[in-house]
Amino acid sequence: MISIDLCDGKITQGDIAPERISEFLLSAGNTPETAQNTPGRHSKASSPKATKASRPTLWVDVSSPTEDDWKALEEEFDFHHLALEDARKQNQRPKVDSYEGYLFLSVHAWSGATKPTDDLEAVTHEIDIFLGPNYLVTIHNEVNGPIDETRRRLQQNPEHLRSEPGFLLYLLLDALVDEYFPAMDELDTEIDRVEMVIYESNDIPDFKPAVLLKKRLLLLRQAVSPLRDVINQLLRIDNPILISPETRVFYQDVYDHTLRLVEQVDLHRDIMGGVMDVLMSQTSNRLNQVMKTLTGISTILMSAALIAGIYGMNFKNMPELNWQNGYFMALGLMAAMATTLVLYFKKIKWF
Repeated sequence: MISIDLCDGKITQGDIAPERISEFLLSAGNTPETAQNTPGRHSKASSPKATKASRPTLWVDVSSPTEDDWKALEEEFDFHHLALEDARKQNQRPKVDSYEGYLFLSVHAWSGATKPTDDLEAVTHEIDIFLGPNYLVTIHNEVNGPIDETRRRLQQNPEHLRSEPGFLLYLLLDALVDEYFPAMDELDTEIDRVEMVIYESNDIPDFKPAVLLKKRLLLLRQAVSPLRDVINQLLRIDNPILISPETRVFYQDVYDHTLRLVEQVDLHRDIMGGVMDVLMSQTSNRLNQVMKTLTGISTILMSAALIAGIYGMNFKNMPELNWQNGYFMALGLMAAMATTLVLYFKKIKWF
């Protein structure tokens, strides 16, 4: 389904028919002199001297695209077939590809982990983006939180768009990055709870919560780190028509947020590494204690078995065989030896 919004810096007009894409692209101030800057029929960049206020921004959002939607994008914007192929194929690594006159981006938004066996594809969803001089095209399959949040911001404050698609892209990336912070806060709370249980409880430690948290931190790291690289690459693109110097500073702010996320993930991974070491140490200590207890019990039983074995031998010339109190003597000797061993083991703190 194709949803189209048009903003001229004063108001945002929505529910535009897809058939009118050509009309708005052609009315964006393109001239024959600037047509050579871009290979697309309708994606020609305006001259740098053109006034940005005279060029409204067209946002084309495609949700769960059908074959007709792909055909419409190809016909209206004339995107490169490699870019369209990347947009069609999901689970791409986040990246930025520069084409003549526009950029293609692939980024991942956080959707949340629900199962211990979730992988990166299950906890994120892909958003493919085309950024042109007067348009932004977003393509995604699922109901998308960052897209909805960006549309809400755009409708409430259309004057913030600056009549520039690069700023609309900043709003989208900012909403996308912001969705990672609640997940990070939730993991932070869970890590504190696991630490408290481990350090304050005398019960046998449970490895499952710690292993699950460590895996989710790894998934966050896999999602955030490439996103940081994408935004860093956008900061290095020297194309004032697509991203103006005035807008670049906003990208720096989003980049700082991704750096903070990566640093938090790395810090919590180190903390979880320490927690796992403590769990292993506690388990090892508990195992050592159990082994010492079993060794002590085995030594006591072996001593009793030694006495029983000696007096259980069937030799005729054993003096104690016909002794009237021999049975009680053997039991007393077993009890005395067992008591001695128990006292010794308590002294060396085996019991």
